[in-house]
Amino acid sequence: MKTEEHGIFFKIEKNSFLHDGYSIWDGEADSLLSCSQMCARQAACKSANFMADHGTCSLLRQRQTRHAEKLLHREGSFYLEKVDSASPISKSLGTSQSSAVHSCQALLSQSPLPSSGVFWINPDGGSQANAFKAYCDMDTDGGGWTLVWSYTFTNYGHFKDKSNAITPRPNWQVRPVVDVPISTTSPLNETDYNAMDFSQWKQLGRQVFIKSNINNWLVCHPGTGSLVDWQQGDVSCQIVKRVTDTCKERPAPSTFAPSRYGPVFSTNKLYYYFDGYTKDNWPVHDPCGENQGNQVKNVVDPHGNIFIRAN
Repeated sequence: MKTEEHGIFFKIEKNSFLHDGYSIWDGEADSLLSCSQMCARQAACKSANFMADHGTCSLLRQRQTRHAEKLLHREGSFYLEKVDSASPISKSLGTSQSSAVHSCQALLSQSPLPSSGVFWINPDGGSQANAFKAYCDMDTDGGGWTLVWSYTFTNYGHFKDKSNAITPRPNWQVRPVVDVPISTTSPLNETDYNAMDFSQWKQLGRQVFIKSNINNWLVCHPGTGSLVDWQQGDVSCQIVKRVTDTCKERPAPSTFAPSRYGPVFSTNKLYYYFDGYTKDNWPVHDPCGENQGNQVKNVVDPHGNIFIRAN
């Protein structure tokens, strides 16, 4: 049995599913067709499991043809496997709403690798009507980063003053007194000061890339702590670019905490503090991790960004 979607053929096995096919996305699908459409839009998807009785779809990196022993019997399930992987859609992924990818990371499967820029993404994997444009960094630390937040400062010239804060802020959970504007609009470049809806960040992944022109760039892997899960605990960060020679011997942050005015990455003291309250504290960007004003001074257009990628 075969079906065709966007010029891609699928071989379908009824009452079967591929066990441990390395899922790249799991979510709801209202039909076998919609599951095949989601797989067709992602070059990294080689096959899929559709559970009709639960209305769920799992997009997989592997094919049954290489792992025949993993194809198991289950009533009410369907296994879909791509037959034609050379469809023209793979060459234009993310260039239109109809060819939206799950995240910028899905673009890493293309050859040649696309340059950094704006692409269409659909993090929830549902209707294409939900797709929107996002900026993709395809260069830093292997690429595949989706930009979720671009911010600047309310009083950079007096950085440690209480009136200084990041702006705008995402709609994450902080105290009601936090008074900078909230954004839920996906930023389309690094100085387009906006923030993607915070609930969508975890759909993109849990690896965080923090970039600023006044502090060192960090890539942080979740541990017991996680920014996208808003969970305090340990993280594993590394400095991927130094923007200053100040405190070159100091380590990257090792803990994350969702504080009352905004999230914090710290060593023993604060390294990055995304403070959004203009009447108390200040937004630490300290390459020394000392909770001091060691950020780069006299920068034109000071700003920062957060990108997300799956682990």
